[in-house]
Amino acid sequence: MPMITYKSRFLTRIEVWFDDEPGDTRSADWILYNQRPGPVPGASRRYFYTYLIDLTQSREQLLAGLNEDTAYKIRRARDRDKVTCECCDPSDPAVIDRFEEMYNPFAALKGLLPLDRARIDGMVSAGALDLSVVKDSQGNVLVYHANYRNQHRATELYLPSLYRKLSDSAARNAIGRANRYLIWSDMLRYKEQGLKYFDFGGWYPGTADPALLKINEFKRGFGGQVVRTYQCEQILTPKGWLVLRVARLLKQTKLFPSGQGKPAADSPPPAVRDTVAAPSG
Repeated sequence: MPMITYKSRFLTRIEVWFDDEPGDTRSADWILYNQRPGPVPGASRRYFYTYLIDLTQSREQLLAGLNEDTAYKIRRARDRDKVTCECCDPSDPAVIDRFEEMYNPFAALKGLLPLDRARIDGMVSAGALDLSVVKDSQGNVLVYHANYRNQHRATELYLPSLYRKLSDSAARNAIGRANRYLIWSDMLRYKEQGLKYFDFGGWYPGTADPALLKINEFKRGFGGQVVRTYQCEQILTPKGWLVLRVARLLKQTKLFPSGQGKPAADSPPPAVRDTVAAPSG
């Protein structure tokens, strides 16, 4: 899979995923190695935990891996709610515009930064962005899934939905069911295309945050296993070192206009925004 190259205000970045290797890095200021199976020599690193589904299993085995609650809600979304799953064409800028229109308000409600369009456009250019959507019976968009994928693996990146805008519990539950159905649909589609793994894009290894533990439980409903990987960062230029150092200092001292320690524009992006539609319903 080609490496992903994109520019921020000050730096040119390269992203490499899984066990892929970068190509020509002469124009880059830094490299991010996402979900690496082992540490990269000469790069800083930290552990990254995620949750994998083995797509080499048969469809029957995958279905048997669903817990009772998840299987029921998938069936209900399909048979009673009459939602439909569709693949989108990420090479169409209008499609990405519509995705961004849903993502940015959703991110604001969760205290996240707006969509990094340069990063998304870099993935599109590399042929590495998979975008799918689930709609209600009237054709209204409920949830988007933007996933990174190569020839072997797909991982969740951005999952905006209407969930947090709604106060009605029945509507929120319906979106929770639709989200499960879209995940299941994506899994089966990737399996048919020969991918080996579906990756939920993150796993909370702690015990103190009830909200993140609830998201863990949501993911566990699909069957699978927790895997520990590495996030690695390699700074290639003095400019890269300086800008990233300043960004970290700003983050530590909370000198952003909005405060609250949000990452600066040139801070390393997380491998995934864990923004799955909340696991209610």
